[in-house]
Amino acid sequence: MPTDELTGALQQCSLHALLMLTSKALSRAGFDTELLDRRQTRQKSRNGGHEILCVARLGNIPVRMIVKVIRDDVRTRMLDELAGAVLRSSADLGLIVSPFNVSPKMEAKQAGYRPARVEAVGGDSLASLMRCSGIAVRPSGEVDYQFLGELENVSERLLEFIGKEPK
Repeated sequence: MPTDELTGALQQCSLHALLMLTSKALSRAGFDTELLDRRQTRQKSRNGGHEILCVARLGNIPVRMIVKVIRDDVRTRMLDELAGAVLRSSADLGLIVSPFNVSPKMEAKQAGYRPARVEAVGGDSLASLMRCSGIAVRPSGEVDYQFLGELENVSERLLEFIGKEPK
């Protein structure tokens, strides 16, 4: 049971809506984001286990982060896949994002993936990120259900459009 009303609302979002929300939050945090090819749960990622590529610059130094967005509790297998993707893509960091739980056991395992650095953001932490970014919340702090509903409508139209485009 979610402890935050926004967490509960995020748990109801489709994968594509979560991708768009996560991408926007990371953009507001200073990253240039690129949604890759996976937008529906049943699709496989052709990018080796991640759906968003984020790039930022620290002076002249580029920083690359790959992001895996899931609609489930974070599991060991998912962290393993993300660590492999971080190493394969020479990324500086891998981030797994879920509106569901990241157990203390999974949080403890994150440090064991060296040299790959993997981090997990789940449930209430994701809701906190959305609040800090001003996404899916009204100025009063209440959950903006109208925004989330319209985001789902836009998502459906985008997926329909993408499905019609020749490959």
